[in-house]
Amino acid sequence: MSDNMECEDCCGMNFTIDQARAERVCDGCGLVDPHYTTDADTNSSIGLGDTRQTESLDVFANNPNAAQGGRMNPFGDRTDYSGSRLSPSQRRRFIRLSRADRSSQREKDPMCREVKLTLCRMFGDSVARATTHLADAACRKLSPEQEAVRKTLTSGERAALSCPKTSITRKEVGIRGESHQDNLQIIALAIAVLSHEWLNTPAFNHQIVMAEYGISESQFKNAKSTISKSYKARCRRGWAAIPRVMARGALRADQLDIVAENLDRALSQRLAPSELEAVAELFWNTMTDLNEPTAEGPLANVAMGYVAGCAMYAALDLVGLSHGNLGRVAEAVELSPAGLTNRLKSIQAEVNAGQLPEARRMFVLDEVDGDSGPSGAEERAEE
Repeated sequence: MSDNMECEDCCGMNFTIDQARAERVCDGCGLVDPHYTTDADTNSSIGLGDTRQTESLDVFANNPNAAQGGRMNPFGDRTDYSGSRLSPSQRRRFIRLSRADRSSQREKDPMCREVKLTLCRMFGDSVARATTHLADAACRKLSPEQEAVRKTLTSGERAALSCPKTSITRKEVGIRGESHQDNLQIIALAIAVLSHEWLNTPAFNHQIVMAEYGISESQFKNAKSTISKSYKARCRRGWAAIPRVMARGALRADQLDIVAENLDRALSQRLAPSELEAVAELFWNTMTDLNEPTAEGPLANVAMGYVAGCAMYAALDLVGLSHGNLGRVAEAVELSPAGLTNRLKSIQAEVNAGQLPEARRMFVLDEVDGDSGPSGAEERAEE
């Protein structure tokens, strides 16, 4: 469009030419028209739009590339959705809004954009926006300058700073997802769990999410570990913001709520309601004695899965219901049966040596807890 042509809306003759977008903007009403030049400047870096690299990024905006519909029309529509004609003031207002929408860039990395949208679909818009930088670190490769530095580091640091999405999607079958969509969901779940631990986003039971989307424990643990190691390595180099980790007491409280829910769901399939109630009473009494969930308890440095799993299996053993339930308890707290029993033996050794009196209730059934008859643990000790 020629510069000397009047504005078709207000008939004005004063315009601002935007070479980066090949547009002509009316100074009077804000109407935007396409404006293409035929001189040598058209093929310059400005004409190709390199100046847009400093603009803000909104990955969640409507975008054809993100499969979420179209963007606002920067040239100004003349009618609304029902076909009614817009007034000049309405057109000017929506032209300004559309120019603001056009001034934001879109995510260029396809998988990074898809992970962010998957987070939005699985956990909501707020969590997705709060975890944008974690998604970037999980899916984007290092810059050329950072990659040059990475090559000079030790093999361990080089491995930690490699792109997490590449490592996750190239694992053997059973560790990676069976499809591209599966990999997106695995990475999104790992980011959401890390965001609760690091960014104080709302807690949720990830085992329920895993069951809903068919994610295995090995897939989740591999993705979480890979993304966590990579992000921590970037923090050590100053390439990522150090997260404000959630207070340990609050984090352990959330973890205990989730573990207790999983234990109740796993054991309710084998125990009668009265049996489950008796076991739950012993379990919560033991956790109270251990001053859990706090950061000051004698087992505060032990993962909550181990503490809760040992307390629950010990409670089952005290009332004679442990047979056949070790695997269920271990699965609920995401540990192996051998790992759980080894930790329980270690706790019992400390109790016998007088080093951990708070855990005595795990191995001795007091009269206040129920029948004072010998427990399974005491019978084995006598033998």
